[in-house]
Amino acid sequence: MSIKKKKVRPRPAPAPLGTPHPYLNARRSWNSHVGSLIASRTLWQAMALISMLVAFAAVGGVVYIGSQSKFVPYVVEVNALGEAMAVAPASEASKVDQRIVRASVAEFIVNARTVTPDIAMQRRAIFKVYALMGSGSVSTRKMTAYLNGTPDTNPFKRAEKQTVNVEIVSAIPQTSTTWQVDWIETQRTRKGEIMGKPYRMRALLNVNSNAVPPDASDDQIRLNPMGIYISDYSWSKQF
Repeated sequence: MSIKKKKVRPRPAPAPLGTPHPYLNARRSWNSHVGSLIASRTLWQAMALISMLVAFAAVGGVVYIGSQSKFVPYVVEVNALGEAMAVAPASEASKVDQRIVRASVAEFIVNARTVTPDIAMQRRAIFKVYALMGSGSVSTRKMTAYLNGTPDTNPFKRAEKQTVNVEIVSAIPQTSTTWQVDWIETQRTRKGEIMGKPYRMRALLNVNSNAVPPDASDDQIRLNPMGIYISDYSWSKQF
């Protein structure tokens, strides 16, 4: 019995590193090409986004500049003879003096609570009251309901039988926007006789300064040139 030795075929030696290979070379070339395309796309997208932001900022700036008034108001001070004494550009309105606010809230109470048989004077007082309230404000709705309410609150109806005199006692700020006003009311008959004992009243008013509403009429601006507006109020009798 003979035993034949199986011949072992030698395996091919692996290709040394760095040996050119068509498939690998093509893959490397493709990856390099795609990578450069992706990098280029990312770059131009970033540049496009930056350009859009710059364009939006530029357009917004142009719109803002275009919306600004091109007119510069000047204040001219004259003497008793009408001669110009000083000329200067008008600056933005400063904060309203507390004394002016105090006078305005006191006038509001006097005009709102006074009852007089003089119809023209009564109408003028009501016009002044509404000039100190913004259109559509809470105070306007309250005042309209009060003046058009019962005969005991309607000043024209009350004036048929009596008059009401208002004497301001004090007007004191409670906060930066709230004022407290105290006053005494005296009722008289149409003959001038006092009806009952004079009584004290107190009101709390929410006040906004330099807040002229855009829909203010010329009459409102004329009657309220300082732009002092009462947004809300409440009053009651003191015992």
